[in-house]
Amino acid sequence: MGITVRKMDLSDIPYVYQEELKIFGKSLGEKTLYNEIMYNDMSRYFIALVDGRRAGYVGSWLTLPNAEILNLFVSEKYRGLGIGRLLMDEVIIVCNDNEIENLTLEVRVSNLYAIKLYEGLGFKNAAIRKKYYENGEDALLMVLDLGVK
Repeated sequence: MGITVRKMDLSDIPYVYQEELKIFGKSLGEKTLYNEIMYNDMSRYFIALVDGRRAGYVGSWLTLPNAEILNLFVSEKYRGLGIGRLLMDEVIIVCNDNEIENLTLEVRVSNLYAIKLYEGLGFKNAAIRKKYYENGEDALLMVLDLGVK
């Protein structure tokens, strides 16, 4: 099984849109995704492929000197293969190349699998964002110190 990661392009938008709806119950929207890829100099989006099939994606913004993960998902049938980590590794490489100081993200407090992934990458708990999600669930704000000063 070959797993690769590449920059997201316009052909990936329908997949990302449909998977976001399935996984999160909402999406950034096809127009927003298009604008992120075409016009937003801060955005870095990556797609993971398993044997040439789309399997997950990560979206991030480089807001110098910091960066933020906007969304990350792995399609259900491809979970447990290390794809989330590969996608995060790609963003961390871009952050290091751009001398980013801190990479932040929010994750549902109930998403223990994702929290474990982020902790394994060196993220630390920074704060709780009360009632952050539409259903009222809290978010855990996590920060990765990339050591650039």
